[in-house]
Amino acid sequence: MTDGYKAAGVPRDALTHFDEVVARMDDRKPALFLDYDGTLVPLAPRPELAVASADLRNAIRRLAALMPVAVVSGRGRKDAEQMLGVDGIAYAGSHGFDIRDAQGRDLSSDIGEPFRPALVSAAEAMRRDLIDFAGAFLEDKVYSLAIHYRATPTHMHDAIRAAVDEQVAAHDGLKRTGGKMIHELRPAIAWDKGTAVLRVMEALGLSTDTVAPIYIGDDETDEDAFRAIASTGIGIRVGPDEEPTLAAFRLDAPEDVRAFMDRLAQTAG
Repeated sequence: MTDGYKAAGVPRDALTHFDEVVARMDDRKPALFLDYDGTLVPLAPRPELAVASADLRNAIRRLAALMPVAVVSGRGRKDAEQMLGVDGIAYAGSHGFDIRDAQGRDLSSDIGEPFRPALVSAAEAMRRDLIDFAGAFLEDKVYSLAIHYRATPTHMHDAIRAAVDEQVAAHDGLKRTGGKMIHELRPAIAWDKGTAVLRVMEALGLSTDTVAPIYIGDDETDEDAFRAIASTGIGIRVGPDEEPTLAAFRLDAPEDVRAFMDRLAQTAG
């Protein structure tokens, strides 16, 4: 097993350097962890528009027959399940606060439930606040809230952030995190996508002595997962070269993720 790797400059392209990806597996079997938005499907103006294609669903089903597969998304778990529409894989929603394995068994022990009242209260207040910001909207992910402002004029961005921070100050146990043109309100505890990956590995009995976790994601919240598997697995960041990352490899866009998955299936098969 190789030591943890942090690219000194730009991470290597995972397709061009696919042989190196395989070498880092050290003859271990892969376990694939995938973000959804911006990774499996392109980012959409609204979350409900980012529906997986039939070809993508079939590719995921093929992989799931060859290796453990989990989707680890900032979306609510049920939403992620519906949008992808593939049975027989694990889903971790709300950045890992809601995890179910391929058989539907709960792996998160309702860790986010104590924070739900604060999230409900914050959601009510944010909906009122966002009326003043054209193009902004709130997405309730059960154990987190996303405030989207991609379609909002630039001069409103600071005021939106201030409104989110007001809700953090008003509700004990919540924190603000970031993403691509979103703010998120989440429980202020040490639980994230990296924790979700490790919990799934543990629950499925996947030892890193024999299994190499591969995590593919495109956003700031995916860095927690790259950090969690830095010494045992392979992180792949999706997006432009200039984005700082803990991942050792990169891919340009969701279509390249699909090409990578096809090659991984060929290798595993």
